[in-house]
Amino acid sequence: MTTVVLLGPPGSGKGTVSEALVEKGFSHVSTGDMLREQIRLKTPLGVEAKKRLDQGKFVSDDIAMQMIEGLLEDADVDQKFLFDGFPRTLVQAEKLDELIRTKNLILEAVILLECPNDQLVERLSGRQTCEQCGAVYHLSYKPSAVDGICDQDGGELKSRTDDVAETVRKRLEIYTERTAPLIDYYLEKGLIHSVDASRSFEKVRHDIAVKFG
Repeated sequence: MTTVVLLGPPGSGKGTVSEALVEKGFSHVSTGDMLREQIRLKTPLGVEAKKRLDQGKFVSDDIAMQMIEGLLEDADVDQKFLFDGFPRTLVQAEKLDELIRTKNLILEAVILLECPNDQLVERLSGRQTCEQCGAVYHLSYKPSAVDGICDQDGGELKSRTDDVAETVRKRLEIYTERTAPLIDYYLEKGLIHSVDASRSFEKVRHDIAVKFG
């Protein structure tokens, strides 16, 4: 089994990179999506996670590791994974190293998307999402044909409450605090593949496709 880890702040285009790698045969693994599914199914893990989230706490490293270990147990030996949102902490990175040693897992690269904070704030504060189908638009980069209306199903477009400029800056601060140690950790291992995410998503997608084609 092979995996690539994706690191990048909110608004850096992780969705674009994920799409490019999925086209290259990678399975996109979002721990956030996995966690929401556990909560929806009300599994013991999901119940514990919801309890922590309701208390305003982060999900514990143990919960994240249980989800990843369960995923790897059912995987084929030739499967390729893109980990998006994992690892989030140094403890998780170290535990991932243990899995690499015991599960015949290869960590191919850590993709680091880099973009100035001012540009990230602009990207996120203009984002709108369809309430019905979840399609994403942007007031500057990808406006809908009719203002406030989804092109696909006519649903109303709304801005997320956490995409307000002030909130975005706070999210970026938290990302930097939590991710900086991971960057140093993987730099020492020679695994970081830096990508200039300030460019258009098309150019970023092209670079990723060439690198991992």
